[in-house]
Amino acid sequence: MLQIKTRLPTRKKLLRWVGLSFLFLLASVGASLAIPSCSIGYLIRSGYFQLEMMWSRVPVEEARASGQLTEDQIRALDDFADVKAYGREIGLSATENYETIALDWPRRMWNVTACDPVAFEPKQWWFPIVGSVPYLGYFRKEDVLESRDRLRSEGYDVYVRSVGAYSTLGWFEDPILPWMLDWPTHRIAQTTLHELTHATVWIPGSVKFNESFANFVGKEAANRYLINRYGETGQPTLEATQYRSDMKALRKLLHEVYADLDDLYSNNELSKIEKLDQKGEILRGIENRALQIDFQQPDVILRVIRTGEWNNARLIQFKAYNHNQERFQALLDANDGDLLAFMNQIKAITDDTDDPFEALRNATDE
Repeated sequence: MLQIKTRLPTRKKLLRWVGLSFLFLLASVGASLAIPSCSIGYLIRSGYFQLEMMWSRVPVEEARASGQLTEDQIRALDDFADVKAYGREIGLSATENYETIALDWPRRMWNVTACDPVAFEPKQWWFPIVGSVPYLGYFRKEDVLESRDRLRSEGYDVYVRSVGAYSTLGWFEDPILPWMLDWPTHRIAQTTLHELTHATVWIPGSVKFNESFANFVGKEAANRYLINRYGETGQPTLEATQYRSDMKALRKLLHEVYADLDDLYSNNELSKIEKLDQKGEILRGIENRALQIDFQQPDVILRVIRTGEWNNARLIQFKAYNHNQERFQALLDANDGDLLAFMNQIKAITDDTDDPFEALRNATDE
């Protein structure tokens, strides 16, 4: 049987891991942030599990030769390499991410978000380098459930979701995670390009801006990649087009729900109990609203809607990834569709600003 050799870090890299690993835990669908809280126990556990993940990496070439992967999973490795090459072609940072795989790493990852139950005011945690973040990440189910229960006992709406991808913003050689090998090509493309965008442009202190920006670039770049590699009628391109169409309709629906709830919460004539009662009615109506929409894959969308609890914390996650997309599009159009010029302008307008969204508004209102 072929023996896979773990890629051992140099002493310099190991020291870097020990000193910085707990500062960067970012994961996305995408991509989502997982940064440690001020709890010493959290720091130790998160640093340990991240190092465990890094230590479990093996080079992609060895994983290919291991006999552990199916033909479809090997093709997925080809997709990761090709998407990274395309990212370099369009000017994204040429990181060493996704050139290894945590082939036998046994864990999953989760994010927990908390929010005021009658206002869209998420709980924030602040950390060096990245600034304020509206969610925390965990590597053990029991830890995230403990965090969920604690936040609920404090009166928050809480949402827990599994994390698909992982990034340390280019600080380390982030591995492909085992379940990512089962993704369709369009998801590999969007996730990889999303994470490369984080490594290329990161605005400290505004996770919401960074996620919305990377989400926009990831989708736009992935669409261009699929057309470039497979043509407009290629199967991966058609699958992505169908998926984007359904997700656009779902985002519109959720935006309407968010707006309805925001109006409700701002009504000072209602008591908190009255707001909570009406909130429940609005959230229970999401599925009925969805049934009125002509989705291309209605079963897939309904499964998303029926999975998990709908509350303010979940809707805040939706907003974090889909904020000001029309303004990003306007700025891209102003740069004649040139993604590199667009990203350079984002860097320029957000330099030394406390509010990158205001900078974006100013740039697109001119």
